[in-house]
Amino acid sequence: MELPSLVAVLGLGVSGCAVAEVLLRRGIQVIAADEKPLEKLAQRERVQALAQQGAQLLLGGDAFERLRKWRLPLAILSPGINLRHPQICALAQNGTTLWGEIEFAYRLMPTHWRIVAVTGTKGKTTTAHLIFAMLQASNIPSVLAGNVGTPFVQVVTAHDPTPLTVVLEVSSFQLATCQTFRPNIGALTMLGVDHLNWHETVDDYWRAKAKLFAHQKGDDWAVLNADDANSQWMAQFVRTRILWCGAELLASCPYCTHWVSNDEQFVWANLGEGRFPVARLADFSLPGEHNRSNLRIAIGAALLAGALPDRIADALREFRGVPHRLEFVAEVDGVRFYDDSAATTPAATVAALKTFDRPVILIAGGRDKGGDWSEFARLAKTHLKALIAIGEFADPLMAMAQQAGVPVIVKASDMNEAVERAASLAQKGDIVLLSPGCASYGMFVNCEERGETFKAAVQRLAALK
Repeated sequence: MELPSLVAVLGLGVSGCAVAEVLLRRGIQVIAADEKPLEKLAQRERVQALAQQGAQLLLGGDAFERLRKWRLPLAILSPGINLRHPQICALAQNGTTLWGEIEFAYRLMPTHWRIVAVTGTKGKTTTAHLIFAMLQASNIPSVLAGNVGTPFVQVVTAHDPTPLTVVLEVSSFQLATCQTFRPNIGALTMLGVDHLNWHETVDDYWRAKAKLFAHQKGDDWAVLNADDANSQWMAQFVRTRILWCGAELLASCPYCTHWVSNDEQFVWANLGEGRFPVARLADFSLPGEHNRSNLRIAIGAALLAGALPDRIADALREFRGVPHRLEFVAEVDGVRFYDDSAATTPAATVAALKTFDRPVILIAGGRDKGGDWSEFARLAKTHLKALIAIGEFADPLMAMAQQAGVPVIVKASDMNEAVERAASLAQKGDIVLLSPGCASYGMFVNCEERGETFKAAVQRLAALK
């Protein structure tokens, strides 16, 4: 791929630094910009190294505005930078091409590599990890990258050109800046409402997700959730073959030629030549119907990527989940504590609550992203023994819980207080669940820090017993 001699990299987080490093190694002049000052950058040591390698740094609140003095042919944006940002709009109006890191890496990727890309409002991280585990168990050379933490561009430039399957978790932010990105297998876990603090409308958010399928061709595959009405709506954007995954397909879709479904004992698949068993449901340890949905999607994508049924079964027997996603932390005096910090939407919190048939003391709140809380409000009455509200959205959550008739409603100033209050309210057999339904910002750097803080508080509690 031929690149211009001058490229701006906007946003100097993990992916932005990785992009800048690749460009510098290729002899490209780099302007590296971020609206945070150096001391507030999590990657500040890498940013300083970029300057030593020849990048020109623009840092601070007016960084993007200062880009106007250059005529930039190309700018590569980090996922968190909103395309509606006034200075980003100004760049586009002045003729600057805008890519994201996923698009940039895709254009560098060897053509004989394959991509299995996973997106969705919830479930995409667990599903991507499951697919990767199944491919690894089948001895298929593969790597996990994207929104899970390792930048795609880092994978592309670090591996030799031998055949490789890249399992990519991709967010709506990353897809919004894609122009030619084409996964061989594109999987959508489910489609709800999220990130309305970033996307202008629900339609804007959904159409960003639809970019997963925009450039697929006849020999590619889309893996869709037959149990999710919005995923069925997404099928109109699919130009290639569809493998449907759902709990009811065995009975309701006899005409489907490619599917993954399950009965009470087995997960079954049909790739066009008759159904066959893949794995026992009892061997899958993650709780909740939403995780069974993730499992079906993962099995469908893995089979299409060449994974073997018996090796898939081996992988799911060993799979223990992903940190901060309904992760069991500890049992203290008969009370079980779960970390679901990655639940940053109301729908994810609802799914977590539906997992348990015991009384739940819920720790929730943070920064609301414009999600629909109506189902949570309905569920609170029957599923919550108590609510511990935290963060900026604490007061609205408490109002909802009060209207729903939740018996005990408490506001906590930090996570340690939240865990202590939850423990004081819990009795043997209860569940204490951190499932915030909100972003972590305002109290924590990210959902990982929030989850680790929760787990540390629980471990301190356990040590006192």
